[in-house]
Amino acid sequence: MITPNRLICLGLSHHTAPVDVRERLSFGPTGLEAILDDHARDTEAGELVILSTCNRFELYAAIPEGVDPETVKTRIAERRGVVWEGLEPHLYRWEDHEAARHLCRVAAGLDSIVLGEPQILGQVSEALNRSLAHHRAGPYLKALFQTALRAGKRARAETGISRKPLSISSMAVRLARRHLGDLAGLRIAVVGTGEMGRLIVKTLRPDERARLTLVNRRVETAHAFAGTVGAEALPLDRLHEALAAADVVFCATGAPDPIIDTEAVRAAARTNRPLTLVDIGVPRNVAPGVAALPNVHLFDIDRLRGEVERSLTERRRAIPAVERIIEEELERFAKWRREHTVQPVIVDLRRKAEEIRQRELQRALEALPDADDRVREQLQFLSQTLVKKLLHHPTMNLREEALRGEPQPYAHVVRRLFGLTTPDAS
Repeated sequence: MITPNRLICLGLSHHTAPVDVRERLSFGPTGLEAILDDHARDTEAGELVILSTCNRFELYAAIPEGVDPETVKTRIAERRGVVWEGLEPHLYRWEDHEAARHLCRVAAGLDSIVLGEPQILGQVSEALNRSLAHHRAGPYLKALFQTALRAGKRARAETGISRKPLSISSMAVRLARRHLGDLAGLRIAVVGTGEMGRLIVKTLRPDERARLTLVNRRVETAHAFAGTVGAEALPLDRLHEALAAADVVFCATGAPDPIIDTEAVRAAARTNRPLTLVDIGVPRNVAPGVAALPNVHLFDIDRLRGEVERSLTERRRAIPAVERIIEEELERFAKWRREHTVQPVIVDLRRKAEEIRQRELQRALEALPDADDRVREQLQFLSQTLVKKLLHHPTMNLREEALRGEPQPYAHVVRRLFGLTTPDAS
């Protein structure tokens, strides 16, 4: 992998795009892996990590000078059929330090719909691990994402940014309570038993779970979870039964297309009994047209914003402390990055010095065929010590210049003086 020297972030989120735009860039794990595999075929494309959640799609790329980041967009367009031109008004771009700052803010929960929500930290970690597994994250993006993860963990441990836990799932339940009042006594269905669906169930009070049905594509998964909360479990092909019986339905699946449309709701044969649907899926699990049906109330993830705003006063007080943590971690990352700029030169310099030492030592030993083991050990020690002492000050000074922020001219001079190959040379 060629050494990168630019960091790029390209993305959109709930801040810049409504849900109907965000869902156009919603990929399941298979789709994300396909993009990474495509990227891996280009040996000069640099490093890539994709952060894809319900509320954002972001590409983080570490690329060599001269490589156009637009090539990543082109690959996604080819695989997904995405017309980027229609998304341009919603996209944001960050480079280098600002890209790093943005990711740290994301990991710390400052950029989430729910300020300080904890799920994003796991999603950032998952994005890095996926890219590492596909050999797309090299030293730059690994260091960047580890910086962001460290900032996020510190923010939660050292400040009140995540106190009084809030999440999209808890907000969904709170919105349903605000709309319907007490949910105890109502029939509740939760469609999807992944992380978000399970959080919804856990947010419900025990008396609200008394008439709970879990619906999932893999019914054995639903059965296993239902047994722990005293709920009924149904496979997805019996969703119509849950719709017919429920007063409120929470949808939290990763389905690429709506699983509840107007016909499904009509087929549930409801009379005058109202139905409330809270859809936190991206892409949406419920077709927007359902909202036009009589006695149906539909809330999608964008409708949660108002509910979130009412719950954030205490967390907002922690923002300055989180910002200070982020700046500390960014300085640590900047220091690593400056040092990493000269590290290839130092490695090459030591490698060449070691090659010369080994060659000259062998020549000296051949000229001393009668030398005993003690003499040979002394020559070995002498040659190693000479090389180490000769390179100590040059490498130390090179690192110091890197920390001052101007390593490139010195790195170039060292390569010229010692006849080292350039990083791109093979």
